[in-house]
Amino acid sequence: MNLRKSTSMIAVIITILSLSACSSERLLNANNKNSASGSNVHTPEQKPSPVLSIWWQKFNDPLMTSLIEEALQANPDIKTAQASLRSARAQTVIARSSLLPTLSASGSAGRASSEQSYGAGLDASWELDFFGSNRFASNAAEANLKASQASLEDVKTSLVAEVASAYVNLRLAQAQLKVSKQSLASRAETSHLITLKQQSGLASGLEEEQAKLSLGQVKAEIPALENSIISSQHALALLLGKEPEAIKSRLRNIKPIPSANIKLATKIPANTIRQRPDVRAAEYLVTAAELHVDEAKANLYPSFNLTGSFNYSSSKLSDLFDPSNIARSLLASISAPLFNGGSLKQQVVVQNAEREQAVATYQKTLLTALQDVANAFASLQSLAKQTPILQSNIKLARNTERLSNLSYNAGTDDFQNVLEAQRTVLTSQQSLLTAQAEQSLSLISLYKAVGGAW
Repeated sequence: MNLRKSTSMIAVIITILSLSACSSERLLNANNKNSASGSNVHTPEQKPSPVLSIWWQKFNDPLMTSLIEEALQANPDIKTAQASLRSARAQTVIARSSLLPTLSASGSAGRASSEQSYGAGLDASWELDFFGSNRFASNAAEANLKASQASLEDVKTSLVAEVASAYVNLRLAQAQLKVSKQSLASRAETSHLITLKQQSGLASGLEEEQAKLSLGQVKAEIPALENSIISSQHALALLLGKEPEAIKSRLRNIKPIPSANIKLATKIPANTIRQRPDVRAAEYLVTAAELHVDEAKANLYPSFNLTGSFNYSSSKLSDLFDPSNIARSLLASISAPLFNGGSLKQQVVVQNAEREQAVATYQKTLLTALQDVANAFASLQSLAKQTPILQSNIKLARNTERLSNLSYNAGTDDFQNVLEAQRTVLTSQQSLLTAQAEQSLSLISLYKAVGGAW
């Protein structure tokens, strides 16, 4: 008789579990459809995150590549993001555990008067996720995990761009310093010649002072450029998580400003923006927020629990697990919220508000991404037109300098024109170097804006 009752109870429990699983699955699927159609936000496809593109290798600078790889291993921001990812992964495991039964064991031994007593127990409980609350929470945790993974990729993408930009700025400052020192040597020679002419009565005192002033103006630029080099070295050291002295020797030798000889596409596919890690992270956070709304709604309904236990007791340890010493129980319970001051309903309001925030953040992230791409693309197009003009200007400036020197020596031109021609040559050279660096920086910004190659 007891066996038949136990069998009947087990059959009822299995039926309830089956209905619960089917109901939860239907609710979850329906929610996903409603979420996709209600918010105009596409749920990200469940696929592995794209591997960080190694676009920086297109610049063909081994040292820059090496610095980027070192930064990806040692940068403090990377370590922080990795810790956040581990936390999100653990939270996912915790959320999934709510879908599974809990099992606990106990044991005891005692003595009362002259009698020994031994006991052992096994208790199990399971919350039937009939309305999908636990499943919604589990899926939300998985969405948050994917958001953390995307955030880690976003940190890496930003870090690579920062290292590359700092390296370009370093090479720009070094190139400008080199040009300024060359101009300084040229003006020092001019000043010396004018001094000799003035002593011979072939030049005026005004011309001598003008030459010295021109020389001093170039000298004044040198410390600022040297400081710019030091600042760039310090910036790189910080990004690599190292002391400045640890990388100073590697950056001492002057090298050209890195550039990538690529053919710029006339258009970038709009869907490319979705590969940006911050956009993907924002999408996943919207998904998580929508699932939290459904979780809060599911918590308005009753919860169902199954509990069961097996207990053994005996006065002899050898007889403890004898079938005749077993006491077992099985209980199904239901718990429904009757009065809670409106807290459960307000929790739905809270989650709806957080969902709206997540959607707004996603929209802002998307607009920012579009703006970043447009700005970088426009800058590259502008610099592509500007660079040939600047190259031509250098040739014109040098010809002007040569002709002004000839005219001055022939006595047909003023010395002030010679100094002005020298300044124009230096300015033209600096402008071209700046444009070359800006072109590389804009390309770096474009790669960052699209989340890698496209």
